[in-house]
Amino acid sequence: MVNQMVKFTASDTSVKELLNRESLHLYRSALAATSCGVAIADARQAHRPIVYCNQAFEEITGYSRAEVIGRNCKFLQGSDTDPIAIEQIRAALKVGGECQVVIKNYKKDGTPFWNELKISPVRDEQGNLTHFVGVQTDITKRKQEEETRRLMEFSLARAADAAFFIAPEGRLLYVNEAACRLLGYSQGELQRMSISEIDLQFPPKVWSQHWQKIKQHGSFTVETEHRAKDGRLIPVEVTVNYLEFHNREYNCAFVRDISDRYLAQAELRRNEKLYRTLAQNIPNGFVLIFDSQLRYLLAEGKGMEDIGLSKEFLEGKTLEETSSPHEYQTFASVYQAALQGKTTVWEYEYRSRVLSVQIVPVIDDDDKIVAGMVMTQDITQQKETETALRSLVEREKLVGEVAQRIRQSLKLDDVLKTAVREVRQLLQSDRVILYRFNPDWSGAVVVESVGAGWTPALGSNVEDRCFQVTHAPLYRKGRIRAIENIYDAGLTECHLNLLAQFEVKANLIVPVLQGEKLWGLIVVHHCSKPRRWQDGEIELLRQLSVQLAIAIQQAALFEQVETELKERAIAEAALRTSEAQLKEQATRLKKALKELKQTQTQLIQSEKMSSLGQLVAGIAHEINNPVSFIRGNIAHATEYAHDLLDLLQLYQQCYPQPKVEIQDKIEETDLDFLTEDFVKLLQSMKVGTDRINSIVISLRNFSRLDEAERKPADLHEGLENTLMILHHRLHGKSGEIKVIKNYGNIPEVECYPGQLNQVFINLLSNAIDALEDSEISAPMIEICTEVSKKNSKSAAVIRIKDNGSGISQEIKKQIFDPFFTTKPVGKGTGLGLSICYQIVVNKHQGKIDCFSTPGKGTEFVVTIPLQEGSN
Repeated sequence: MVNQMVKFTASDTSVKELLNRESLHLYRSALAATSCGVAIADARQAHRPIVYCNQAFEEITGYSRAEVIGRNCKFLQGSDTDPIAIEQIRAALKVGGECQVVIKNYKKDGTPFWNELKISPVRDEQGNLTHFVGVQTDITKRKQEEETRRLMEFSLARAADAAFFIAPEGRLLYVNEAACRLLGYSQGELQRMSISEIDLQFPPKVWSQHWQKIKQHGSFTVETEHRAKDGRLIPVEVTVNYLEFHNREYNCAFVRDISDRYLAQAELRRNEKLYRTLAQNIPNGFVLIFDSQLRYLLAEGKGMEDIGLSKEFLEGKTLEETSSPHEYQTFASVYQAALQGKTTVWEYEYRSRVLSVQIVPVIDDDDKIVAGMVMTQDITQQKETETALRSLVEREKLVGEVAQRIRQSLKLDDVLKTAVREVRQLLQSDRVILYRFNPDWSGAVVVESVGAGWTPALGSNVEDRCFQVTHAPLYRKGRIRAIENIYDAGLTECHLNLLAQFEVKANLIVPVLQGEKLWGLIVVHHCSKPRRWQDGEIELLRQLSVQLAIAIQQAALFEQVETELKERAIAEAALRTSEAQLKEQATRLKKALKELKQTQTQLIQSEKMSSLGQLVAGIAHEINNPVSFIRGNIAHATEYAHDLLDLLQLYQQCYPQPKVEIQDKIEETDLDFLTEDFVKLLQSMKVGTDRINSIVISLRNFSRLDEAERKPADLHEGLENTLMILHHRLHGKSGEIKVIKNYGNIPEVECYPGQLNQVFINLLSNAIDALEDSEISAPMIEICTEVSKKNSKSAAVIRIKDNGSGISQEIKKQIFDPFFTTKPVGKGTGLGLSICYQIVVNKHQGKIDCFSTPGKGTEFVVTIPLQEGSN
């Protein structure tokens, strides 16, 4: 039914659109009622997140719907999930096809379950893949029953002992491979025979009586002899079991060849003195000899007493009788392997001792295996030495890693956190802290690694009034204090109360010194019980304190250098700012525009678009004030100049023959040129201030500080303001870039004007960069605008196209990724197009596309809905 539903709704594009309003409740009810788990994943997203799951899916997996939605189905897999099944799923998902597998998954609580999974693709009316529907059935019980049945069949057929199913009249109904090997007959030959033909002790009359005994006792063991095909009589041990199945009676007999037991016993009797002498001379060890029934025939050696065993306890008993189920399971297989001729050597931990165990076959003079031998030696002390050496290597490795991290990182906090975490794991302690002192000898825990279930101490302020007098001088001299049990260490009551707050039973304290100054303490807490600290552990902390002291000093030096650099930068900035002459005003204006571009890049990196508008508007305001002052006074200066020149001309008319001193001054100053050029000078100043005023207006319009909210705006005005800002780049180093404007009739668009200005400047800047890098002889940028209508919804379309070198397909796939850039280091941040994407798609519900052909140029198409919510 689920598959039919999927096919019926495959034309829709989302889970909610899969079902129309009238049938939505019906299908949801059907999905909720089915016993199969159903999960639907969105195929349009890269990681295919789950967008729906029914109640059966929650019950099967143990996860709630809130925990499932948004995740990929891979979270149900485990390390032992069949990789072939996983590859089948991946292949189906890759091509959008169907897939059906049986796969091992894991529930939320870690319980494994077998999942019969079927995955089906869902496509819309155009055939585009939109979703995958997964239907899962928990077949764990069926899988376990099949495994159990196969295991029983396999075990019986491959059993080491011969197995016979015998009818009440003595006919052999079934024999396994071991029975055929034992007697030398084929399976078909034996199944045509009766028990009396292979066991001479049970002729038909005797068998009839024996059958009644079987029915009466149900199960028992007898020793007899079976005749092989070649006539040999084989001593066997037979365990008979009475069975009833489907109203029919059977004797299930398991037959074991005990020839080896007799041989082993004979061999042991012949060499018993030799084996016991050997065992008594093994230092810290013992020897065991067992037969084919895993029964101990000999147990000798001084090492048995150390692990609680004895000769009397072992000899004459089987492995199963003298060991726990776990021990039996561990040793039975290797004992059997020894009886097959295989030697096994391994280390085994038994009752807090480590034993080197060697299990070998015992071979007689005819090269026949008659028994197995266990030779052991206590190597506990050797292993403890090896453990101590490994611990030393691990400590040295930790100190080396911390030293390496210090050399590679200037982040002191990361170094300290790593150090305390690694120390706690290596020492297997409950808490490791780094405590820092204040000048008044109060202090706080600044870094901590604490085990689960113990009270955190991070951030705790600890004040010990007597510390400065009694303890500080000792720790400044490098004192290390290891306390096995705080209640036996003679600590003051206030100190005990302090440690009791954090459940401390034992602690290890090592100072961190900066020269003669006590910076702080490394403290290891053991909270579960008292602990005896080893010399290696103390030495580890001492070495670590030295490395941490280096890291702290290195961080302090770095901070000092950083502070000095900041102060120097501030001083240099103050020096530059102190130059206030009018001659430098034009230079400051140029610098301000350059800083605007630099600030713009920094703001793009932090994605704080509103700050950019504030900065631009502020600069425009600061420029506008002095320029307005100059521009406003030029008119008066021109008027005054004309008045003065008129007055001078009147003087010349009234006094055509001035004094000699005046005549000399006129010639010295070149009065005629001054009179003519002064008016032109004032006119040039007016043209310059008008140009600056135009730039200021463009800057203020571009910043749109008063239009931070969504409102109708003229996109053409934003484009023109952006071109004004980039005017200097259009006449840059690569020659003049021609700008072609094909503006359509676009109404005002409801948008965030300031943010769209940011999009325009990013796209136009990238186009200019591309043209500068491509060295085109006739660089050109074309800007086209138009209104697009689709499905009765209108949108403004802005096309910005250049004739540069274009973008390859590999690069085009990544251009909207954050921090991706093809520009040299220091020139691009990789955030421009990413921010454009965020503004257009997320803020305006529009879209931005890139069309490019290498060698022919690039075109960016921005589509913005005319009104909010129209897309």
